[in-house]
Amino acid sequence: MTTDPAFQAAQRLEIAVEKLVGAIEGRLAAMQAAAAQAAADSVPRAEVAALSARLDAAMAQLRQALMGQDNEDEG
Repeated sequence: MTTDPAFQAAQRLEIAVEKLVGAIEGRLAAMQAAAAQAAADSVPRAEVAALSARLDAAMAQLRQALMGQDNEDEG
C-alpha cells in the first residue's frame, strides 16, 4: 500500500463512486418495478369511460325519479 495521499484520496473516491453507482442502479430498478406494478394495476381508459357513462345514466334516472316524486308530492 502506498502512502501517497493523492493516490489514497483517488482510491477512496473510486470506492465512493462505485457505491454511488450501485445505489443509483438499485434505486432505478426499484423505480422501474414500481412503474411496472402501477401499469399492471391501472384500469384501461375505456373501462373507466364506460363506468362513468353508466354512472351518469344512473344519476340522470335518479334525478328524474326524484323530480317525479316531488311533482307527485306537490299535486
